[in-house]
Amino acid sequence: MKNIILLTHGEFSKGIAQSCRFILGDVPNMTALSITLDESVEQAKAMIEDAWRAFDNSAPTILITDIPGGSTTQSSIGILAEHPDFYLVSGLCLGMLLSLAMLELTGDREENLRNIRAVIEEAKDTLMLVNDVEAAGTLEDTEGEL
Repeated sequence: MKNIILLTHGEFSKGIAQSCRFILGDVPNMTALSITLDESVEQAKAMIEDAWRAFDNSAPTILITDIPGGSTTQSSIGILAEHPDFYLVSGLCLGMLLSLAMLELTGDREENLRNIRAVIEEAKDTLMLVNDVEAAGTLEDTEGEL
């Protein structure tokens, strides 16, 4: 079991959480938080803490933000020192979220870190300029899989 907290600018977290549930069905222990221009770093940290307490379990938590250098990530960094069972991932995209939602976490922190890093590398590998792929004629193999 694990918890997932999404923290993004605007309503992005809610939309991507809805898309994740559309594809996977119910995703237990996932919550979507949004910040606006009105929230301070301390308010965002408080939102994360409140969401974590609402899970009512001691499972590891994956905290996913949208922009690596953005205020969502800056707000989240301080949480890591207070919660050793938190894993902070930034650069949210749907493919990565789906993989993280299906990922089984264990009590072994090093194993969890390896598995999360593998998901991130897999997500990086899916980024492409489709024009280049189509020009090479390699996209035809995936036709009809969308």
